[in-house]
Amino acid sequence: MKRMIRHYLAAVLAAASLSSAGLAAGAGPGVSACMDCHGDKTIEKTLPNGQTLSLHVDLQAYRQSVHGSGGCVTCHADAKAPHEKLAKVDCGRCHGDAAKSYAMSSHGKVRAKGVTDVPACYDCHGKHDIRKPKDPAARTFRLNIVATCLRCHKDQALEQKYNLPDRKVMIAYEQSVHGMASKKAGLTGSAVCPDCHGNHTILPGDDPKSATFRQNIPTLCGKCHSGILEKYETSVHGKGMRAGIAESPVCTDCHGEHTIARVGDPSSSVSSRNIPRTCSGCHDKEGISTRYALPKKRFSSYMDTFHGIAVEYGMTKAANCSSCHGVHEILPSSDPASTVNKANLPKTCGKCHPNAGPNFAKGDVHVEVSPKKAMGVFAVRVFYTIFIGSLAILFALHVGLELYGRWNRRKEKAPGGKEGQS
Repeated sequence: MKRMIRHYLAAVLAAASLSSAGLAAGAGPGVSACMDCHGDKTIEKTLPNGQTLSLHVDLQAYRQSVHGSGGCVTCHADAKAPHEKLAKVDCGRCHGDAAKSYAMSSHGKVRAKGVTDVPACYDCHGKHDIRKPKDPAARTFRLNIVATCLRCHKDQALEQKYNLPDRKVMIAYEQSVHGMASKKAGLTGSAVCPDCHGNHTILPGDDPKSATFRQNIPTLCGKCHSGILEKYETSVHGKGMRAGIAESPVCTDCHGEHTIARVGDPSSSVSSRNIPRTCSGCHDKEGISTRYALPKKRFSSYMDTFHGIAVEYGMTKAANCSSCHGVHEILPSSDPASTVNKANLPKTCGKCHPNAGPNFAKGDVHVEVSPKKAMGVFAVRVFYTIFIGSLAILFALHVGLELYGRWNRRKEKAPGGKEGQS
């Protein structure tokens, strides 16, 4: 209490030292006057919940901040020495557009209800140490922004309280191709949180206005991957998505969201070994294949082939879905520009089989082994299944009889056996 009284008197004396002209003009206390109290690292305030709050302001950090050339009263308009309490700073007085955007966001709407767990301006930008986003020391600098966002989104208590996405998914970003490029390599061009989710107008993914709304994903990713977006837009998937077909895959369906990895990474959903299962995620769904009259059993028919078996056993050079159908520019086989159009199959197959000729286009690729679809293949498979199965049984029987015979012969040669008694 004595310390608070001492600082209170100091503030009074500081106020008295101000020029009467300055006071008459309503200029308020200058920075030096405020620092008479706030420059003391020991001054604290006890909050209603019993916690203590330091009232110290680092003058050097403030001078280096974006607001450092101004005075305290620019933000603390009601600051008059002495004071017991100041009104909350309204950043919107100067940053009106940002304030409006924030008010429309998920954070702003919850904050407006009096919930203090969600971030306010100072949680992301700082208070007296606010720097320009291009300043490497700023919390919102591109290489620092992920850590700023994860201060809340790594918090398990907040995740459970507000049903936020699993913190493990958030952490996975740091190991993704974007996260590694930013954190490990220091590449400022790599995608960070606000590039996808926005700065102040962050909205949930199910909001049509959100940048991460499903229909908006291609355009969002296309901001950086413009060449790929052009190919996707002309593909059967891109045309379907633009036509409002909700099941048409977008970037995140194939590549993932926070877990995006390089194509060469074995954990990537688009690595050569994982592509068949990634594609079958849609093409093996009965509802999708029936609704859009798509060929069925594409995955199982592929896995029955040499290519499928080779990929399953780790031969990454064996053909997978994208080897034949393309990656982002996938077109139906009826399209003359499609890589799997019969006229183009020799060229497509020729990428791996240099001597591929017209005969490559004659046979079926995805062969569904059934009496109706491929009687010859079905008959051969049944024959060899029975033949090889029978051989296996005969071999097992032969080995069993041989072992039984050996056991009998050893028994007869034993001292107590028939030969031993004669």
